[in-house]
Order: sequence, then C-alpha cells, then structure tokens
Amino acid sequence: MIATRARSHDNDDNVNNNSKCVEKAKLRDLLSNLERWLRENGSEMNEKCEFGFSSMMEEENNNNTLIRKNTCGIFNRGSRSRSTSSSSSNISSDDNTIIKKNESILKVGDSVWMTAEKAREDTDGKCGKILKRLAAQGEAAPAWVELSVYLVCELEKGESSFYAPYLSYLREATVLESPLFWSTEDVNAIAGSQLLDDAAGYDSYVRGMYESLNLSGDGVPEDTFLWAFGILRSRAQQPMRDGSEVTLVPGLDMLNHKARYSENDFGVGGKKKKPDWQVYEAGMDDGAMGSPMAAITNLFGGGGGGKKEDARGSSGSGKSSGAKTSGGGGENNNTKFASFRAQQDTIQPGEEIFMDYYASINFDERPLDGKTCVDYGFVDPVERNGGYELRIGIPENDPNRDDKIDICDVSQQIIGGGDDPTFYLKAYEDPDPNLRVFSRLLNIQGSDAFLLEALFRNNAWELISEPVSKENETQACETMIAGCKDALLQYKTSIEQDEDMLSIQDISDEKLLSIRVLLCEKKALRNTLRYFETIRASVDRLEYYQERRLRQLNLLDEDGSSTYDPFNDFIA
Repeated sequence: MIATRARSHDNDDNVNNNSKCVEKAKLRDLLSNLERWLRENGSEMNEKCEFGFSSMMEEENNNNTLIRKNTCGIFNRGSRSRSTSSSSSNISSDDNTIIKKNESILKVGDSVWMTAEKAREDTDGKCGKILKRLAAQGEAAPAWVELSVYLVCELEKGESSFYAPYLSYLREATVLESPLFWSTEDVNAIAGSQLLDDAAGYDSYVRGMYESLNLSGDGVPEDTFLWAFGILRSRAQQPMRDGSEVTLVPGLDMLNHKARYSENDFGVGGKKKKPDWQVYEAGMDDGAMGSPMAAITNLFGGGGGGKKEDARGSSGSGKSSGAKTSGGGGENNNTKFASFRAQQDTIQPGEEIFMDYYASINFDERPLDGKTCVDYGFVDPVERNGGYELRIGIPENDPNRDDKIDICDVSQQIIGGGDDPTFYLKAYEDPDPNLRVFSRLLNIQGSDAFLLEALFRNNAWELISEPVSKENETQACETMIAGCKDALLQYKTSIEQDEDMLSIQDISDEKLLSIRVLLCEKKALRNTLRYFETIRASVDRLEYYQERRLRQLNLLDEDGSSTYDPFNDFIA
C-alpha cells in the first residue's frame, strides 16, 4: 500500500500542495521569469512562440482569475508582441504566423539543464556533501537519486538558487497528479487494481532508497524527496529520461503530450523513430544531426545503450556546463543543446504545440494507461491504451519448467520470454493469440508432455499453436478463466458502478482518472474471461494433435473415421 502520511498537508510549505489553481497574474509572472531566464542563458525560442495557457482553463474566485495548474504549455502566439499570456482563438492568422512542420520551436542549452553530473560537481554545497558521504560509505546511489537530492537542495536555496525561476514555476504552478500523491481516500478507492500495484511499487522503491541511504540524517525531507522523484518521472523525456542520462530540461518540459498516428510519424516495418527531443553538440544543426544519445528504457536503471556508470551512478564523462554561477550563462557556456521541432503539419496562431512522449516507441509496445497515469498523472484522452498487464510465471514445482521456459525463449513470441512471460490484455480487443498458446504450454503434462522433448524444440511453439488435447485445452481455458475471475473480485466496484459514476457532474480529477484506468483494466479482464469461456464451450468440436497427425498420415478421412482396414493387412 502507498504510504500517504506525507500528503495530508494542504499549505504553502508542502512542496506538492493540493491546490489545483494559481492566480492568473502570478502565473504570468512565473512564465515570464522562466522565459527570460532561459533566454539570458543562451536558449532560443521561435519568435512565433511563447509560454502560455488556455483561456478555457480560467476560473473566477473572489474577483480573482484563477488558472488550473498543469495547463501551461508552449503556444503559437500569432501576431501579438512577445508577452506571456493566455492563448485566444481570435488571434489573426497569416502565412507569417503559421508554424509549419519541422520549424524550430525551442532549443535549450545545457547550462540550465539539471543533471546528476552537476549534483556531483556541487562540492561546496549541501548536495555535494551528501553525495560525498554516500561515496565514502560505498553507497552506490543511482543517477536519479543524485539528481533528486540536487533538486531538493536547490529548492531549499529559494531565490539564491541559479534555478530559482524554474523551481518557482515547478513549486507554484504545477501539481503532481500521479496516484503517488493522492489522498488516502483516493488511494483506498483503487484497492485491488493494477494501478495501485504499480503506484505502490514506485512508492516502495523510492521510500526504500530514501531509508537505505539515510537521507533523513542529511536533512532531506522524505516528502520532498518523493516530490523530486515525481518531477523526474513526469518531466524528463527521452532521450534523457532514464539511467545515467536522466535530465531535467527547463522549458522543453513545458511541452504537453499528444499522440501521433500516421505511418509517416512512426517507423514502418518495425523501425522505430527518434524521440521528439533531439540532443546535439553546440555549433551543430539539430536538423541535420545524426542519431541522438542512446535511450535507456528501464526505469532509472543502467544497461541498454547508456554510458557505463561508476560506483555512484556517474556517467564518468562529459563537461560541466557551468550552472554553479548565479549569473547569466550565455550561449558560450553551452556545450550541448536539447531542441524540439514542430511535429504537426501546421500550427495555427493560438494553438498549443504538442510533443509525443512515446514517439520512439512502436504502437504495440506503448505503455498501458495505468503506467502513463503513474508516471505522468494523466491518460491520453483521445488514443486510449487501457488494459491489464498480465504476468504468468511457470511454477517452480512444474517438473517440465526448464523445457517450457526454453520453448518460450526459442519461439521469441512472448514479451519477457520464458522467465517473465508478459501479455497486454486490452479493453476492446481479443487477447493476443500467443496467450492461448502459452496457456496450453503452461498446462501440458502427462501424455501430452512428449511435445516438450528436445526433438520438437524448434517447432514446439508451432505444434501447440493448435489444440493439443481435449484435457489440455480445457485446463488451459480453466486456468485463464479462474485467473480473470480472481482478479475481478479484487476490485471494490463493478464495471457498471464505475460507468454510473462517470455521469457525476462534480467528480474529482483523481476519481475521474482512476475510473478511466480501472474501467479499462476490468473490461480487459472481462473480455479475456469471455474469450476463454467461449473456447471452453467448444472443446468437444475442436480437432486435436492426435487427430491432425493421423490425418496427415492419411489414417483418418475427412469425416474423422479411420481409414485403416485390417482385411487389407490380412490379404497382404
């Protein structure tokens, strides 16, 4: 269960306070200060663009105009002179104000990036002393921990921090909406769900790391450390999201998500595209550069295409970008830039400019809505990817376990292979056919076990892609049916009850988000349940391995009758 003690406060001292709105005038100042700070340190924004917010997000309270937090972004400002303000649909439009595909929107120099390397270079500050203690004790702190501590320590400096304009925006104009930061009541409402399991896994991991490194003894508050983790997960993007490359890029992290759906936008034939953010050396053209730095896909882990980490999680290379100075850095202090170019064909004046957070991930590999919810605190409102991530391990006490694992690995048909078989059940689709095959494999025993022998290893998966025996097919269906029923029983509400709650007018953001995710989880399980129930009802009409084999040997006719005639053997 997620520990919620740190989220019970609702005041300005709590870094992730529960206030959902900010005064419009204050927000204008925060965005203006952020934009000015970026320009002073060598960053460049397209003259047609500005940081802003949609006027649709305005609310009135005691004669004050309030803006919903987390609704800021980068907009085409149209013909207005540069000033940070809300977007409007009546802005004039002409060819000079329309933004076209591949136009540069924003490039941000590394003098303002927040990185683990800069955390280690803060030798005279609180952060540097904490990391020095950890190194002296032989503690291998991963890069995300170093950067989180750095973020906490810079936040404590207030206006004296070099990053003050950025941190002020994060603190006062954003709120973390992941289930990690929900109230106890909202967390309890998702009991029994995979959404809660995912969030609890993150929560346990982060708090466990906090305790194991004894950061409380260094004056790092646990709730602020968790907030820093939430900031990294919600604002860092590929190719600087994971492993030793994890980086906060002020300005670029203002881009909100919108998925793209054409073959032109994604790789054809399994080829993946680059992330929307591009990274290049100063002096190079980001439009003509080669491949960006390697993206690392595991959660803040090492490995993949990343640089080899030292004992502290350092990349061990790279030049300091000089963020320790409190004055303006200027372009000469930037050795790298992160940039974003328009991905839409045209962006009209007043329209918001979006990026695709999953641009480098093929459609069929994109995270389910629950994962997106835990990381970012939202689900895509248009292209929903709701479902249930099913992991089915082969039991340790299965006498044929090693053979079954090997068959999975040889087949290369399952995500995670034989050691961690993983299937994505979708809310509005039939299950992956390989799930049915795997369930047969999982239940092979007794007289059917000959198919597991080494003789059949290379084509075993193909052989069991069709029904093996009536007993096996029945057991394969029963296994999935029982599993789906058990999972559905864990939820506190039914599908029908959730659908009724969607009609409530004043439903909270957290409740609405949880219902959307949980509804898809439940529907995915229900669809899978019905799929295997249908198969189970037809087991008497299926053709099994022995019948197929006899037919191949011409020992069965089309009606299923034996062609063997003992009289012919007698005459012979």
